[in-house]
Amino acid sequence: MESQKPKIAMYVKRSFGEKLNASFDFIRENWKLMLKFTTYLLLPLCLIQALSLNGMMKGVMSAADMDISSDTALLISFLSYYGLFVLICIIGMVLQASLIYAMIRTYNEREERLQGVTLRMLTPMLFHNIKRLFIIAFFGLLLTVCVSFVLGALSIASLPVAYLFALIIVLLALPLALWAPIYLFEDISIMDALKKTFRLGFATWGGVFLISLVMGIIAGILQGVTLVPWYAATIVKMLFTMSDVGSEATVSVGYSFMLYLLAIVQAFGTYLAMIFTFVGLAYQYGHASEKMDSVTIESDIDNFDKL
Repeated sequence: MESQKPKIAMYVKRSFGEKLNASFDFIRENWKLMLKFTTYLLLPLCLIQALSLNGMMKGVMSAADMDISSDTALLISFLSYYGLFVLICIIGMVLQASLIYAMIRTYNEREERLQGVTLRMLTPMLFHNIKRLFIIAFFGLLLTVCVSFVLGALSIASLPVAYLFALIIVLLALPLALWAPIYLFEDISIMDALKKTFRLGFATWGGVFLISLVMGIIAGILQGVTLVPWYAATIVKMLFTMSDVGSEATVSVGYSFMLYLLAIVQAFGTYLAMIFTFVGLAYQYGHASEKMDSVTIESDIDNFDKL
């Protein structure tokens, strides 16, 4: 039984392989609950995301037959679907990250782990995480605008310098992958979380890179599996529409409904795939915190004082 296995501790110094094992063990132990809660929370969002995705692709197909910039109505329609798609994707990522980190934090704080936990029980922590993730998004946007401004100014002055600056920014930005776990797991301010992100991130840069890479590859493969059916069906429709051969079949209500269902599967699969990255970064954060701050030792000392 999964419940008989040792509880997966968060704040433990682990090798790269041990971090992967801890991440996979957590997913293996709680996959049913994660699938259930993700379905409740994100499937309704996927219904809207599928509509916006297919609407956006319909605009792309229409643009293949005419100059989209010369048709104001078509351009407005495409931009509307595109804007809705981007907005839904942002909301979906925030909801999924909020859910997974709420589950991990609850798992760490309860002796009985996630047994008996309901989505209603997670609601306060979900709202807490959602609020904090939007704060991160706001500050992240400000940082992006500032960096873009500097990069633009450097590209005017010297293109090689701009390329070098861009490379440095990419290397410096990698530790930001720990920003969300730190800000969601700890009761600190956004700026303190940012400072700690760079401190822990640079100290464990290689681990952050490897976890992000491996989990990103796994997530990419899973996303690809759910993307291919929708993508293939869309390409078939596009080819037939452009050639006027078999167009009656590809523009039928049945085919459009099939595309809609495949788009839902693609969106839902994408959110499920994100679980691997979020869980991996959570245990990378736990490793970095224990390595740099000895969280477990300090906690034991605090508990000893209370005895």
